[in-house]
This record gives sequence, structure tokens and C-alpha cells, in this order.
Amino acid sequence: MGVADAVPGVSGGTIALILGVYRHLIAHLAAVVDIAAQPWLRGPWLQLPTLLRFLVPLLLPLLIALWLTTRLLVGVVPDVQGLDVEQGNALLRENAGWLIAPHTAPLILGFFFGLVAASLTVPWRARHNPTVSPRHIILVILGAVAAMSLTLMPASSGSVHPLALALAGAAAIAVMLLPGISGSLLLLVLGMYQPISDALHRGDVGQMTAVAIGVGLGVALVIPLLRRLLQRAHDATMATLTGLMAGSLLALWPWKQHYLPQQVESWGPMYPILPHGSWLWVGVAAALGAGIMVLVRLLAPPPQHGEA
Repeated sequence: MGVADAVPGVSGGTIALILGVYRHLIAHLAAVVDIAAQPWLRGPWLQLPTLLRFLVPLLLPLLIALWLTTRLLVGVVPDVQGLDVEQGNALLRENAGWLIAPHTAPLILGFFFGLVAASLTVPWRARHNPTVSPRHIILVILGAVAAMSLTLMPASSGSVHPLALALAGAAAIAVMLLPGISGSLLLLVLGMYQPISDALHRGDVGQMTAVAIGVGLGVALVIPLLRRLLQRAHDATMATLTGLMAGSLLALWPWKQHYLPQQVESWGPMYPILPHGSWLWVGVAAALGAGIMVLVRLLAPPPQHGEA
């Protein structure tokens, strides 16, 4: 989940859903929110040992993987101001992380494209009622349109003001918990992916504290809503999540004019373009991602009917 959350276009919620722990994750986080909302009550605190046994082994490796992946995928971005796309890509090819360098970014995105594409049936099959409903088809379409709309939104330049960092953290975690909508992609759209990843790797306590406050507020707001949706409108929620995952494939399309969000104003949008270059190896990466997901699903214990 940590690796997925670091890649714009992939949601950690998607990985949790695929692995069958999504509902458990939401339920445990909701219990933590209950403790924070009513700390004077004894009842919610009695759940704390159980919550820690589930959340610590899950979230600690997630944070470590997120830190390592952003460092590897983004790295130290060289100064490309004043360069055109061709000149900038030549510099990035030699001095940038895998998700920014033009010769490696398609492989990374291709891998996750295959992984998510091979998982589209997971939330759909998690519905309690297997009957295909026109209402659910409409929700799939609306979810896909929402995810694609986020992908096509132009990126903006970010700010390191504490309020901006807190709002970005709240928005990112809110969508990060939704399978199919990528928190890191939203940060790209907001122009906050690079500032926050830089602050993380510099160890800027002030900026990361602002982000952490926003993340806490986002969790407190969205988790109770997700819990109610899964309890009261489970099948409709699963149909919507299926659409969100399908729409996220547009963000994961491997070929773009460039992969550097802070250069959108001068180099143009990071919209999908036709395949070019080493497209065969990108196909291999996509097949590898799909194959790994198929293997994971085969090896995973069968979920209870309607469980995700």
C-alpha cells in the first residue's frame, strides 16, 4: 500500500481492496476515530489492543515503503527551468528518479496499469447481490468519469504555506482511502506532490507537521462516512469503487509528453499520448503487474461472500 500511495494514479485503498483487507481497515480506523472523538468514554478504549495489533503491522511498513518509494521514484529533481521538453527530458534521463525520467516512467506506470487492470473485478464481485442492476452500472460509469476527470485536470503550482499543506494532506488522505482515486495524483493536480515529498526527505518537521494535521482531519472526516456507506449501501459503494478503479487507468497510461508536474505551465499538460519508444517492454511490465495480481488472488484465502 505504501508503494502504491507513492505512485500518482494508484491508490493504497485499491491494494487494500484487492487483498481483501479494505473493510477491516476502514472498521479499525473508524474505531480509532471513535476514541479520538470521545476520549472520555471507556468503551472505545477497550478496543485499543485489538486495533494496535491490526494497524501497527499494516501502517508502519506502509510509511516506510512510502518514504523509500518517493525517494526512489522522485529523487532529487534537477533544475530544468528555461529548457524545452526535449532538453529537459534529456537532463531528467540522467539525473531524475524513475517516475520522472522519461525512459523509466513508462515502465513504472505500465506495471501499475497492468496490476490495476487485472483487479477491476475485485470490488464488483464483492457485492452481496450478484444480480446486475442498471443502478449499479450507472454508478460504475459515474465513478469512472470522476476518476478520469481528476486525471485530466491541469496541475497547478504548489505552496508550502502551512494552511495549504494541511489542506493538501486532508484532501490526499480522503481520496487515498478510496480505491481507484490516487491521493498522490490529487497532490500532483494541486501542485503539492513535489513540495511534500521534498519536505519528507529533508526532514522538515514544521511542514510535515502541517501535513500530518491535515491527514488527521481528513481521516476523521472521511472514515465515518466510508463506514456508513459500507454498512448501509454496500453494493452501491462497491459498484462506485469499481468505476473509480476503471477510471484511474487513464492516469496510469504509461505514455505522456513528460512526467514532471511542476513544468506543466511551460511544457504543457501531462495528458496521455500514443505509445512510443520501448512500448514492448512497457507491455511486459504491464503483463508482469497483471500476473502478480492474478497470483496474489490465487494464493489469497477465499473471502467471505460479499467481503472486500
